[in-house]
Amino acid sequence: MNRHLHDVELQRPQEGTAVAVFREEHDIADAPDVETMLDSLLQENELVVVDFSEAVFVDSSILYALMNSDRAARERGKTFRLQLGTALIIEKAFQLSGVSELLDCYATREEVLRVTETA
Repeated sequence: MNRHLHDVELQRPQEGTAVAVFREEHDIADAPDVETMLDSLLQENELVVVDFSEAVFVDSSILYALMNSDRAARERGKTFRLQLGTALIIEKAFQLSGVSELLDCYATREEVLRVTETA
């Protein structure tokens, strides 16, 4: 993984599913690498989950990257979801920007994966 995304851990909870767990702060310096990583994950998986439950800060460039990834997933017939059971400041950023209304957001990993299994 490149130097900007050292605070992102990739997990594979089930076949065809990738979870990118974001920790710490993510801003404009990370945005191009975030888009590249998510695009790669969407090529390889049916479901990509971006987990912000351990993040402490995101800026609008990261939110924009998420919107682009969601659009790319829809165009490819893939599923893109966010896990936001997190710090209030992160949740507020997603709410104020409207991203939480536009993307599929869940509070826990269990919810994200359960919804996928029954979809």
